[in-house]
Amino acid sequence: MTKRPITAEDLCNFKFVGDPQVSPSKDKAAYVLTHVDKEKDGYYSYIYVTDLKNEGRQFTSHYSKESLVKDTSPKWSPDGSMLAFLSNRTEKNQVWLLHTNGGEAVQLTDVKQGIGEFVWSPDGKQLALTINGDLKHTSDKDEDKKEEKSDVKVITRLRYKGDGVGIYNYDRKHVYLFDMETRSYTKVTEGEHDFSQPRFSPDGKSLFYVGTKAEDTEWGYLPAIWKYDLVLKKETLFYQGNGYISAPSVSPDGKWLAFAGHTRGERSQGNTNVLLLSVETGNLTNLTEGFDYTIGNLVGVDAKYDTAEFRLIWDSTSSSIYFTATVGGDCQLFKVTLNGEVSAAHSPSIATVTSFDIISENQAVLVLATPHSTGDLVLQDLKNVSIVQKLTDWNQELYDQVHLSTPENFQYKSRDGWDMEGWILKPFGFEEGKTYPMIVEIHGGPATAYGNGFHHEMQVMASKGYVVLYTNPRGSHGYGHDFVNAVIGDYGGMDYEDIMAGVDYTLENYNFIDHNRLFVTGGSYGGYMTNVIVTRTDRFKAAVTERSICNWHSFYGTSDIGFFFTEWQHGHADLWDDAEKLLKLSPLHHARNVKTPILILHSEQDLRCPMEQAEQWYIALKRLGVETKLVRFPDENHDLSRSGKPKHRLERLKHLIGWFDDRLE
Repeated sequence: MTKRPITAEDLCNFKFVGDPQVSPSKDKAAYVLTHVDKEKDGYYSYIYVTDLKNEGRQFTSHYSKESLVKDTSPKWSPDGSMLAFLSNRTEKNQVWLLHTNGGEAVQLTDVKQGIGEFVWSPDGKQLALTINGDLKHTSDKDEDKKEEKSDVKVITRLRYKGDGVGIYNYDRKHVYLFDMETRSYTKVTEGEHDFSQPRFSPDGKSLFYVGTKAEDTEWGYLPAIWKYDLVLKKETLFYQGNGYISAPSVSPDGKWLAFAGHTRGERSQGNTNVLLLSVETGNLTNLTEGFDYTIGNLVGVDAKYDTAEFRLIWDSTSSSIYFTATVGGDCQLFKVTLNGEVSAAHSPSIATVTSFDIISENQAVLVLATPHSTGDLVLQDLKNVSIVQKLTDWNQELYDQVHLSTPENFQYKSRDGWDMEGWILKPFGFEEGKTYPMIVEIHGGPATAYGNGFHHEMQVMASKGYVVLYTNPRGSHGYGHDFVNAVIGDYGGMDYEDIMAGVDYTLENYNFIDHNRLFVTGGSYGGYMTNVIVTRTDRFKAAVTERSICNWHSFYGTSDIGFFFTEWQHGHADLWDDAEKLLKLSPLHHARNVKTPILILHSEQDLRCPMEQAEQWYIALKRLGVETKLVRFPDENHDLSRSGKPKHRLERLKHLIGWFDDRLE
């Protein structure tokens, strides 16, 4: 069968698997399947259950003409008789419940604001929930309607907005207990503070959660872990952090609490570690201190919709913790003992584990993505990496129809001798002896990575006849603590040299690339580097910059992270004392050097790299006579290329590739 080239529109045909949850009986796994709805211009998801023998069935189903229903976050009851999940069927996310022997889903919670997170208590009699603000029931009469409410926003916080969220309201996130029998709520946390990630102790007598009561959380946010005695109804500070805290997990024997984090303050892009606290003494141990990779999945792709939260999972004996880590272009499964001995848990290489759950010390369920798969559920033998059973195959019919280019990995040296990693995709219909144009892709972050996941955008570029080059310059994760931090204070320095050395390496070693038809693109940090590149060289025929930065001085006050990110990333650069330094780092300052035709793609609701960045860049280039175009996407944020409205994502690809197509000759 002759396969056709993949198209931009094929994005709408993918189904995305995520968030596997193994049942207490260890014979089934629930997961989330997300679909693209082109007509409603969005995404919907249902819960599925497989019996680990490749026999699964849809567990939830709810159609709405008006809205897109998302059933997510499946969680088994401790005895396995019920499955709870979050759903927006009644507009806001509520907890719903299904009996595993059949029947219709029942709505458990009726919170007007909706539910953020939930977990079961060990006895199955309670849920711990997070709710923004004071409890309001959906059935309560809205007293606020008696008075006309103002739409004026009064801002008093330094941290007052967030990309994808907008202007924050003043409702604080609090932890509640929900009684399964009486359907009543008990508030656990109080005050003008935010708390999240509740976790029960195995005996059900304590509840741990993350938050801070510090007076100053504006300039430096340092969360703590709190312990709430459910018998005495008393809260105590369990651990005051000095850095990032996420994914708390209590050991089955109740003696330990593990979490993902570090102790380097709020502003650090170095490795995140598995940290361990003794429940009895509170002593802290960094279990992965000698493991020079960050835990978690930092491999960025544009074809993923895994709704799982990052987790640390204990083995049944409380002696080891399973976690994922980014190593080069892979995200693999590892485990660490209480003595700090890290070993591979035998997940495949040239692949990305986007989420997982553990069945036993011998088996795990993984969502495994590859360069040719957006991710499917697999049963992985943890003793033998070659023993893997595919449990889902949602996109195989599409894969059978379309041609996918296989990435070719290569290693090269940068200008100063540092080792670098890169990949190229050959174009559809590749023939020896012919030459092809090349597009250079630059990832965002910078503390993320390219790697062995499914890149729909790049595959479409290859299907259109382009060679695609992508690399991980310094500042990328996957190559150690020093590598990811090397970009700090040196934006547009050796990272620029790393990228250009990768371009030169491919031109010297692959004779099918047309040296006169080179193009460059990137988003966020990659957009900034695209802007830097066109101020320094004319070797690219055209460029596309997306959600980019052109002016660090204005970014400081307009981005949701600008006031701390700017100082931190540029070596403690001060807005006032180092204004000249920030301007020299800004492509806008060097706009007179630009000769390359440049397309600017930007989202109007982007609060990470605000629209003013695109506007400044566009006006400067237009004023200087550079061939340029600005495309604005309404009602989209910084995440347009990954989770934006499908129609906008397709139009984005049309503009992006069309800009290069028009300049091939």
